[in-house]
Amino acid sequence: MKKLYRDRWDKKIAGVCGGLGQFFNFDPTVIRLVLTFLCIITGFLPLIIAYIIASLLIPLGPKSYIQPNCKKIYRSRSNRKISGICGGLSEALHIDATIIRILMVVCLFITGVLPLIIGYVIATVIIPESPNN
Repeated sequence: MKKLYRDRWDKKIAGVCGGLGQFFNFDPTVIRLVLTFLCIITGFLPLIIAYIIASLLIPLGPKSYIQPNCKKIYRSRSNRKISGICGGLSEALHIDATIIRILMVVCLFITGVLPLIIGYVIATVIIPESPNN
């Protein structure tokens, strides 16, 4: 039976998202992005309280490193215009980066400049840069 643990190695704050990624065999970066945007939408407090409770209730994982079996999302080093987010998403989704960039421009017109800039900055902080050259 699989057990839910907080991840010791793949963590940004307390390892809750890393542990959820290990448990569901899913990239923790995507979980972090979704939870960050949910936190913004719900007004911060409910999700912050839930995260604190989860970090107190979920035990810390084993001391040995566990290699995840999921495909990870990275910011691209080679296919970048600003910070490599569109290039990294295109590599993960196996589509042309131009399509991702066009979708970003469409989102710019739908949501406005400020939400897209905030989302892009958050994604730049959360998504790690590709370890490959």
